[in-house]
Amino acid sequence: MPVSAPAAFGTSDWIVVFGVLAATTVLGLFLGKGATIREFFLGGRRLPWWSVSASIVATEISAVTLVSVPFLVFKPGGNFAYLQLILIGSVLARLAIAWWLVPVYFEREIYSPYDFIGARLGRRAKDLATALFAVGGVLGQASRVYLTALVLEIVLAGPLATLSAATHVPTLALSIALLTLFAVLWTWIGGMAAVIWTDFVLFFVFTASAIALLFVVAGKLDLGFERIWRVGIDAHKFDLLDFDTSPARAFTFWTATIAASWGGIASYGIDQLMAQRIFCCRSVADARKAVVWSSVGVIVPVLVAVVGVGLFAYYERNPMSESALALYAKKGENLLLIFTTDVVPSGWKGLVVAGIFAAAISSLDGILTALSQVTLSSVFAPLRRRSIERMAPSARPSAAVEERRAVRIARLLVIVFGLVLGVLAFAMDELSRHFGSILELALTMATFTQGALLAGFALALLAPRIGGSGFMWSAPYSSAFVFALAWHGETARTLIVAAAITFFCTWFFMRTVPDLKSGEPVKRVALQFAILVLALLVLVWIQRHGLVVVEKDAHTDSEWLSLPVAFPWYVPIASTLAFVLGLVWARDEGPTSLEFAG
Repeated sequence: MPVSAPAAFGTSDWIVVFGVLAATTVLGLFLGKGATIREFFLGGRRLPWWSVSASIVATEISAVTLVSVPFLVFKPGGNFAYLQLILIGSVLARLAIAWWLVPVYFEREIYSPYDFIGARLGRRAKDLATALFAVGGVLGQASRVYLTALVLEIVLAGPLATLSAATHVPTLALSIALLTLFAVLWTWIGGMAAVIWTDFVLFFVFTASAIALLFVVAGKLDLGFERIWRVGIDAHKFDLLDFDTSPARAFTFWTATIAASWGGIASYGIDQLMAQRIFCCRSVADARKAVVWSSVGVIVPVLVAVVGVGLFAYYERNPMSESALALYAKKGENLLLIFTTDVVPSGWKGLVVAGIFAAAISSLDGILTALSQVTLSSVFAPLRRRSIERMAPSARPSAAVEERRAVRIARLLVIVFGLVLGVLAFAMDELSRHFGSILELALTMATFTQGALLAGFALALLAPRIGGSGFMWSAPYSSAFVFALAWHGETARTLIVAAAITFFCTWFFMRTVPDLKSGEPVKRVALQFAILVLALLVLVWIQRHGLVVVEKDAHTDSEWLSLPVAFPWYVPIASTLAFVLGLVWARDEGPTSLEFAG
């Protein structure tokens, strides 16, 4: 049973929340056009750049940002350091994508970066990249669904408790189901066109909710914004730049400049969740504008960070009630909802909660479209082509019939992945206990596969003649390496050792033996095998000893801690490994002859 909300929502609050949801649904029905695959997944490539730009912002600013960032600033020792990743890393990444990747994407009509990988490195490389994206996508977005479901679980505590008692389904599962239902509906009705336009509206909804929160907090303080400023300065909440060089610190100038910008190229340009929006633009010039102008969206995390300072100033003089303290003790991210339900005036609190839902669903509908597209392209389309080729010419269906069939499958896949995300979101409740905040959980989950995807794209762009034989091995190895960096302890150790043994045996029987039989040079086979053994030994060693010794708090505590490498470094490390090993482990197969295909 969930802890009850500190104060109930009023009728006006529910009118605002459901009014936003209903209006957005109607908008999706009106604007969504998904008669063909090109329209369903590319919006017909006729969407204006400014709507695409707003959609990029709406997708990256999830409920995790609106709920977790105020808590990161509010908590003891919290400050603006997280914003370095946004203000420096993400902006540099967007500039790189706009000038380097966008022209590549518009050379041919493709639907995803993985089509490009497949055309350069082969079909198997495309399928592997698709699988890696699917795994990383569901892990990253499931954590976002989980956090928003926690909000819904509190807001709808009474109705959900009643329904739970009648159905014996946990309230968290019910709130996750309700949230995914709206996301599936908005995606199903119109594909990317509906997603882009609903995201455009939702962008303004959660921006308005952040602004409303800021003014409400200021209005509750004796000196308003001046009070926020004074408290923030005195408590060092506005401290932004941190030049600590330890790789265990996630929010520093160096992680922002090097790691976050490097990783941002993967998350904004190679991850289909973001990249699919680039493909919807009319031209290279429009796509560049959409990507660069989306940098304006950094104002939203800054606003909610200032809200965190305001909450610190408010609760400094207005202690939480007993029920509010219970909610805060249960999960620190409940802070914003506590203030919203307890202090924010009726009507305005509905706008805040609508903003949280808007941020969550705008991310969720994007991942559903992306997963549907890459699965259709990599799994169903090849199977269907082979099936049609076996038919007699007179029995083959027309192009129009096949288009309608593909759209039906795409919509079905949206529902399937909605169910998968819902189940994984429920599992995140246990996983979240191992992280300091759900923001770190969400950001870490996405990094497990992004490094491998970035390396695959780099190999396709810079070394297409080598083919994808090396990438097929280096990609899973790099993902395992990220796991070894992030997780330590007996269970993780057992998993890594098992993975190393499996990798060794698989390589020997599926790579070494066939290469020797096919007449590959013995020296080349032996060298690649030796590099594999060395790489696996490093993998096991990193899991056991890959911790960084850091001082807990240089100002107040002389205790030293052993911490894992911070999550922003996972993508640079993994992409470097996957790229280098992808070259070293490649067979001499010559260039691929595959064509670009959607």
